[in-house]
Amino acid sequence: MEKNFYRPVYDITADAGVEVWGKTPEELICNLVRATVNEMVELSKVEPKEELTLEVESVGFPYLLADVVNEILYIFDVKKFVPSTCEVVRLKEDGTFAVLKLKGERYNPQKHGKKLLIKAATYHGLKMEEKDGKFTARVIFDI
Repeated sequence: MEKNFYRPVYDITADAGVEVWGKTPEELICNLVRATVNEMVELSKVEPKEELTLEVESVGFPYLLADVVNEILYIFDVKKFVPSTCEVVRLKEDGTFAVLKLKGERYNPQKHGKKLLIKAATYHGLKMEEKDGKFTARVIFDI
C-alpha cells in the first residue's frame, strides 16, 4: 500500500478537503476512505478488529466519491465505527453502485485522538479524472 496517497486541502473558506489518487477507481475510493478517516482521527492507531460491509448507491462518478464519504461519516456518527482498511468488493463501471468491505474498530477518543469534525462531503468542487493511467479526485468537506 502506497504511503503517499493523498494531500489535505485547507485553503477553502470554512471548508477543508482532500486530493487523492490511485491506479484504479477501486484504489482511489479506498484511498479516499483512508484519507477522510485520517483527517478525523489518527488512522495509524485504528486496528482492523471488526468488519463492516457498506453498500453505496449514487448517480455515478464523481458523485459516488462524496456519497462514499458521507456513508463513512454516517457509520462513524451512528455506529462509532472507524475504518482502517478498505476493499472495494464490487463497483459498477459507471459509478452508480459500490460495495466496500471495511475493517476497523469502535471509536475510542483516547486511543484514536480527534482531528477535524467533518459534517459532510459536498458536491462543490468535486472532481475525478483519469490521466496517464492514474486516477485523481478532489473532495471538499463541510466542517
